Amino acid sequence: AAPFPWRAFAPALISYAFFGLGYIGYMTFAIALVRSQGHSEWETSGFYAMLGCMVMVAPHLWAGLLDRHRGGGALLRLNFLLMSATGLLVFTRNFYGVMLSGMLFGSVFVSVVAATTALVRHNLPSASWPAGISAFTFVFAVGQILGPSLVGWIADRHGGLVNGLAFSAVCLAFAVGSAYFQRPLTEGFIQKKES
Repeated sequence: AAPFPWRAFAPALISYAFFGLGYIGYMTFAIALVRSQGHSEWETSGFYAMLGCMVMVAPHLWAGLLDRHRGGGALLRLNFLLMSATGLLVFTRNFYGVMLSGMLFGSVFVSVVAATTALVRHNLPSASWPAGISAFTFVFAVGQILGPSLVGWIADRHGGLVNGLAFSAVCLAFAVGSAYFQRPLTEGFIQKKES
C-alpha cells in the first residue's frame, strides 16, 4: 500500500470532518425538532419515511456529478444542498417545508460519502486508495462522534433544538467553504506515485 498525501487533500478532509459534524446533528435531532414543532405522529412518520425513500434514489441522482469532478466540486455542491435542507428545517414549521427538507437531505447525505471515495479514486493510484479512504473515514468518525454532543449541548443550554440544528447548518457551511479549496492532483503527481 502507498502512503496518503494528507496535505494535498487537506481541504477535502476538513470539509468531510465538518460534514460529519453537521449531518449527524440533523439525523439525530430532526425527528425531535419536527415533533416539538407540533406535527402529528403521521406527519413525523411521513417526514422520516420520505427521507428514507430519497436515500434509495440518491445514487442515481448524483452518479454523474461524482464522475465529473476531480476536485472538491462534488463535495461543495452536495454539502450546499445539505446546508439548505438543514436551514429549511430550522426556519420553517410548515409541513410542506419540513417534507421538502427531508426529501432534499435524504437525497444527498449518503452521496457525500461516495464523493470522498470518488475523489480518492480520481486522484490517486490504486495502491493509495485504502490509505485515502481510511483517512477520510477517520476525520468523518471524529466529526460524527462530536456532532450529537455539541448539538445536544447547544440545544440544552442555548435556545433549544432550533439553535442546535442551526449549528449543524453552520458546520455544513464550513464544509462547503473548505471544499471550494480542494483542487485536483496533477497527472505528474499520480504518475510519480505509481512509479
